[in-house]
Amino acid sequence: MAERAERSWTATDFLATDQGEFGSAWRYELIDGRIVGQAAPTPEHGAIISGLTAALAGRLRGNVDGCRPEVGSGAAPARQQRSTARIPDVTIRCGDLPRVVFEIVSPSELRAWRARDRKRRDLQDVEGVREIVEIYQDEMAAHIYRSERDGTWSFAAVGGLASVLALRSLGLEIPMTEVYEFALPGVSDEDSGSDGVSV
Repeated sequence: MAERAERSWTATDFLATDQGEFGSAWRYELIDGRIVGQAAPTPEHGAIISGLTAALAGRLRGNVDGCRPEVGSGAAPARQQRSTARIPDVTIRCGDLPRVVFEIVSPSELRAWRARDRKRRDLQDVEGVREIVEIYQDEMAAHIYRSERDGTWSFAAVGGLASVLALRSLGLEIPMTEVYEFALPGVSDEDSGSDGVSV
């Protein structure tokens, strides 16, 4: 691993290499040519991924565009930072390109906001990506970033028991209660602050 860690990697080489060759970390990403290991997710993190993929699988079955949910697959920027490859928690891939990527945001990632912003910018530059969804581990809430026709990215937030996650690029709506079905964050009707409107 020492020799591999010292070299500067391209996204193409990184994504073509079995991650088991990088070491014993749970998962790896490539940032500016450098391989970075990540710790295994918490049970709550994993439970949200389970709820999300179950909700997506039922809605994407038979999709005419061939869209499918994937867990832990790579996404590399198309134009800039060819020495960077990110591994979203969940991806919806349509044909050869990712269309929607999801990140489960842990409390530690909330504190490391610069790294989180950098990862979002990297994902915005991935060919095909139209929506980036950040789902919060410790509260029933999500932030959605959408690619608009003029090349800008818009922002929307949803939260609470009555809220709905709208994936406009796919024409899908998912109640947040399904996303958090196996994870029970401490959110009540009184403090959810939601009007039940999807955005």
